[in-house]
Amino acid sequence: MQCRSSDPVSQRTPRQRLLHRLARVALSALAVAMAMTFDVRVVSAQKVPGDQILVRPVRIEGYWKKPTDDPEVIGEVTLSLDGKERRVLGITSIRAYAPAEEGMSLLRHTAQQPVLLVRGPAAMREKLRNAKPDDKIRIFGVYDPSGATFALSSVDVND
Repeated sequence: MQCRSSDPVSQRTPRQRLLHRLARVALSALAVAMAMTFDVRVVSAQKVPGDQILVRPVRIEGYWKKPTDDPEVIGEVTLSLDGKERRVLGITSIRAYAPAEEGMSLLRHTAQQPVLLVRGPAAMREKLRNAKPDDKIRIFGVYDPSGATFALSSVDVND
């Protein structure tokens, strides 16, 4: 049988062994706490199948200040271009991609009176801001219902 006197574990003092044992218990407790936290997060992240909030590309067409009683307008949304100024866009068409969906129900997760914060390059926001009430506006971007934001990818304004 080999002598274990050269083994570093057997050369520890009783105090070192106690500290080593306490460190293992503390690490085990930390691992259990982390595992429980992970389980709680996974369970709370699960959604009801019909109520998933999707971040997806959306195309919106409409006119500034077009009344909702106009037969072309299917609804309206308030756009905040800089976080302060708010303008109402009369929507004539709205379509989401991946998965495909059309109509005002796209904005159902935002609010009854949706207000979207428009983000994107300053030039695109300025082009949108400068459109006249008679100009047809087409914006394409990514709609995030959880933050009620619309990240612009393109802006087209036609007279």
